[in-house]
Amino acid sequence: MLKLQIASMINKLKILILISTFFLVACEDMFDYSTYVVDFEDENKNVNQTNIKRLLEKEVNDTITIVFTGDTHRFYDEFEGFVNAVNNVNKNNPVDFVIHAGDIADFGLPQQYLWGNSFLLNLDIPYLVVLGNHDLVGNGSLAYSEMFGEYNFSFIYEDIKFVFINTNSREFSFNGAVPDINWLNSELQPANNFTKAIVIFHVPPMSGDFDSILEEDFHSSIAKYNNVLFTIHGHLHEHEIYTPYTDSIPYINVYGIEYEKFNLIKITDDQFEIETYEF
Repeated sequence: MLKLQIASMINKLKILILISTFFLVACEDMFDYSTYVVDFEDENKNVNQTNIKRLLEKEVNDTITIVFTGDTHRFYDEFEGFVNAVNNVNKNNPVDFVIHAGDIADFGLPQQYLWGNSFLLNLDIPYLVVLGNHDLVGNGSLAYSEMFGEYNFSFIYEDIKFVFINTNSREFSFNGAVPDINWLNSELQPANNFTKAIVIFHVPPMSGDFDSILEEDFHSSIAKYNNVLFTIHGHLHEHEIYTPYTDSIPYINVYGIEYEKFNLIKITDDQFEIETYEF
């Protein structure tokens, strides 16, 4: 009888150890994983600079063709359709690159960044992503930096300078430093290696999410050297071409992806035309 009791106790102890081991492993996995942890693989790091390098290695034609989209943060089915449509257009009408005008993540979650970039990685052409206000929620600022790089950046393609600037003033508590006017002035100052510029941002200067104290300086910087061909922004979702200031520089609000449309802009000899594609 004693032997049976000891054997039973040993079996129960084995079962208890097995269950404890299971829960320890489960807890370890649980604590290792968090929707807030920024831990990206190489293909999801430094994406903008990687794609700029890809772009600058391409052969440049007389016409620069760019596809624009934005505000994809809640529309993953449409996002997949957009990528497929752009790849199809590119087969017959070569596209140089794609610009995403911000809000790739909804609540700034690293997992949402990964979902968004997983679609863009399927593009057959280089792409760049500007910082949006939704991208900055939570620890999204760290996720954007890790995945895409600097908030403000620029590059020259052919003889056009593309200037990407953070205009999400509300997310920086209207601290007077966003957008960075001094940086913008420096980037647009004429130089021998470019003749025209295009300025890309998420929040337009007439929005309540833009620091109203900086609106005049922002507009003055864009108009100062008479070299900005047009500006591009997202945030408002609907497509519109308008000239809000007396300098007549076009401001182009690109389609939010939920409309299942995107804008394609062709630039030739400092002139541009805009086409709309449905998918």
